[in-house]
Amino acid sequence: RTSRRIMGGGNAQKSATARKKAMEKAQKAGAGSQLAANAKAMSTVCQVCRASFMCTLAPIKLKEHSDNKHPKQTFEQCFPGVSL
Repeated sequence: RTSRRIMGGGNAQKSATARKKAMEKAQKAGAGSQLAANAKAMSTVCQVCRASFMCTLAPIKLKEHSDNKHPKQTFEQCFPGVSL
């Protein structure tokens, strides 16, 4: 007579349970992808070529863009409202 033991689950089951709990915890905390926040931060736009830049980018870097990509236009034409 063979006795069969029923086990509590293997590593795959434990991993799936841990993954499910972690996902539920992340949803409650509001954690997730950073992509949406990054897209919102791209608020500075070059008016000549419509390239987007992060709002935290230093105006000197914007000036470099305007000088390198649009030498015939002024900085104010590229980025109206941004002061150096």
